[in-house]
Amino acid sequence: MTGTPPLTRRGLLGLGAGLALSPALAGCLPGDTPRDRADASRVVIGLSAAVTTLDPMNTTSVGTDLSVLSSVHSSLVTRGPDLTIGPDAATSWRRVAPTRWRFHLHPRAAFADGTPLDADVVVWNVRRLLDAANALRMTSNFPGLTRAEKVDRRTVDLVTSRPDADLLGALSFLYLLEPRWAARHKPATEAMGSGPYAITDYSPGGTIELRARDDYWGPAPAIRRVTFRVTPSEAARVSGLLSGELDAVAGLDPQDLNRLRADRGLRIQRLDTTRMAFIKLNTLKGPMRDVRVRRAVNYAVDKRAITSSLLKNTVAPSPGQLMTASYSGYTEGLTGYPHDPDRARALLREAGYGRGRPLRLELTVPSGQYVAGELVVQAVAQQLRETGVSVKINSVPFAVYMQKYLQQKAMPDMQYITQAWPTLAAGGLYGLFVSDSPYAYWDDEEFTDAVTRARGTDDRTARDALYARAARRARDQAPVLFLFPQPGLYATAEGLTWRARPDDWVRPAEMSWKGATR
Repeated sequence: MTGTPPLTRRGLLGLGAGLALSPALAGCLPGDTPRDRADASRVVIGLSAAVTTLDPMNTTSVGTDLSVLSSVHSSLVTRGPDLTIGPDAATSWRRVAPTRWRFHLHPRAAFADGTPLDADVVVWNVRRLLDAANALRMTSNFPGLTRAEKVDRRTVDLVTSRPDADLLGALSFLYLLEPRWAARHKPATEAMGSGPYAITDYSPGGTIELRARDDYWGPAPAIRRVTFRVTPSEAARVSGLLSGELDAVAGLDPQDLNRLRADRGLRIQRLDTTRMAFIKLNTLKGPMRDVRVRRAVNYAVDKRAITSSLLKNTVAPSPGQLMTASYSGYTEGLTGYPHDPDRARALLREAGYGRGRPLRLELTVPSGQYVAGELVVQAVAQQLRETGVSVKINSVPFAVYMQKYLQQKAMPDMQYITQAWPTLAAGGLYGLFVSDSPYAYWDDEEFTDAVTRARGTDDRTARDALYARAARRARDQAPVLFLFPQPGLYATAEGLTWRARPDDWVRPAEMSWKGATR
């Protein structure tokens, strides 16, 4: 772990300027340019991290694992680029009782080996998901799901313990395996699905090759061959785009925006993501137990200066909310903490801190994990120092960061984090802040009660009113230093059509080349 020296305010505006990029990736081979790949109906996508498993129920990593696996497997429903829920293996669905949803399956839905994707398959997959002995990571997305029941071969019911308005969103993440195949193979390292592509080459931690299925029962993807290339370095991803070695990359650093825009062979898209960035505060011990201190750090930090100088105005500061406007249950009308250093100093004096008793804080950031994360925490620390707060920054590997955060329950005073919930439901995201959540480091009875009651309320108006109560409580009690949505910056080769998504998915079936010859 390393400390970071103080920065001047002028230094804040220059943070990130002139950063050296690593040497460019090796140049493209002859005959392997974006135009050549367009003619060959092929695309190369840069991933920021390796795929860790091929078992779609044992991961919640959208931008890597699930982006690949969603091309290979089918779910009952899917979420489109506009974030609406639409059909996949199920052609239609309806709630037949408060706790029962009925799904009608596509008559031609089938796996690559020809096995039909029928009601028995869905029942088996739900049993696998809910079996505690399997310890699957996806299970936590379905707290109310109790069982699946076959109605007939092409009809299946899903039963919940209480009315669950978020079930459809969760199901868009539940990718279905073929039961007999799964019994004879290892889903963690092998894949045979019912989706539009099949994996033709895979090595753990390495490149993944896909080929479109000729016998796919749904709409044929426009691009026939896909390469997911693991490119962990931001500099390497940028170099790969500029050299023509990569055709599409998501999650780029805004520091590179002008350089990318200057290349006429690239198309740039930017949008707010569904992931909110903030500095989580440990309210269970130390100075952050005092709400005056928590409010003071929120007043002390100029979020607008950070989003302008470091993030190149790609996002706006958070309106004092834990989630973005993409979520169901989002509360309109809240405002963020304004930059008011005098108010921050006054609150710190009220809490007993000042010249004779300076406030000393520890702030941790996971190295290389979040867009501009290290630069953001330097700016935050600098502005806190200007209000008399001493800040020690620790940059640690992500694995160490998560071990301290969740396993050791040893979060420092503050840590930089971005959080999202895959179903885009307020109940899921707010669930990370209720009293019994290991993610929370906040024990607030009023917030927890509002969220708990909202989760069990079927009436949308009443549910949203409870979520609004929770949102106002979180804004007032400030369990985090509110910052901004994580910026979404996407670059594609000229001629590659792809509507960037705010929810981290990278799906080649949503891409196509303009003017491809075959």
